[in-house]
Amino acid sequence: MEKTWLRDYIIKRLFYALIIAWGVLTVTFILVRVGPTSPADKYLANLAARGEEPAQVIAAIEARYGLDKPLYEQYASYVGNLVRGDWGWSLSTSMPVIELIKTHWIYSFQLILLSTILAALVGILIGIYSAVRQYSKTDYIATFFSFIGISIPNFWLGVMLILLFSVQLGLFKTYYDTGVPLFSLANLKQLILPVITLGTGMMAGYTRYTRSAMLDNLRKDFVRTARAKGLPERVVIGKHVFRNAVLPLVTIIMFDLGSIVFGGAYLTEIVFGIPGLGRISFNAVFADDYAVVVAVTLISAFLVLLINLVTDIAYAYLDPRIRYD
Repeated sequence: MEKTWLRDYIIKRLFYALIIAWGVLTVTFILVRVGPTSPADKYLANLAARGEEPAQVIAAIEARYGLDKPLYEQYASYVGNLVRGDWGWSLSTSMPVIELIKTHWIYSFQLILLSTILAALVGILIGIYSAVRQYSKTDYIATFFSFIGISIPNFWLGVMLILLFSVQLGLFKTYYDTGVPLFSLANLKQLILPVITLGTGMMAGYTRYTRSAMLDNLRKDFVRTARAKGLPERVVIGKHVFRNAVLPLVTIIMFDLGSIVFGGAYLTEIVFGIPGLGRISFNAVFADDYAVVVAVTLISAFLVLLINLVTDIAYAYLDPRIRYD
């Protein structure tokens, strides 16, 4: 019965996810094409040197990639190609979009993964200690810095960290070196500032939510019962209190993943010059590179929908009282 419920729920959510993804694809496809310029316009700067007529070259490029057709024909052609695994051609980089994404997704992945791990571990530990030592100096300091961490924009923090640690102290490079092997010690070193930039806000949020959830459960009757039985305090805190406080934390962490996929990680990549999906999407917007913008937006939407699905399933396993009809 449990497996049947879970299977039916996943199928239903995947169906809804496909509808939402189709809506995101359609809206993005239309919006990027209502602008006054065309991807072919980027070639105008080179036309004078070659002695070619701008209008003729732009018309030839648009005809080659089907940009001269009506919008509905472009849409039908794009969706058909997408179903067959063809994500289009990037005019700004002169390569297939799928190859561009395969090359750059790993940079976004490592930044998001390391930032989330750092923020979750440090934020949850500080939140637990702050709740157990409520109204102590440590609690006040943790609360103060958590408010600051939430309030600081990550792009501003990134610029300040570069000015201090890279420009003034010379401890880190001012740019991201793609020649360094991924997941090597040298690569981890150059990711320290980006990870701090992206993880600070999340860490502050996890500290506050953990402290609040822990304090709420510390006042429950089952905690007094556990202590009355003579259980060690570490068992009471770890097994009873934190276990019941972890459910809202899972929600916050999972939804944070969705938000940083769309926002924080992209801004951090731009500030530090990391060639991830956010950076190539940023460049594609200014180059009117339709195919890249649509592809990155669609991938981000799918990731958010997948994260939401995993969060809902995790809810049911962490709390047996929760069931979805």
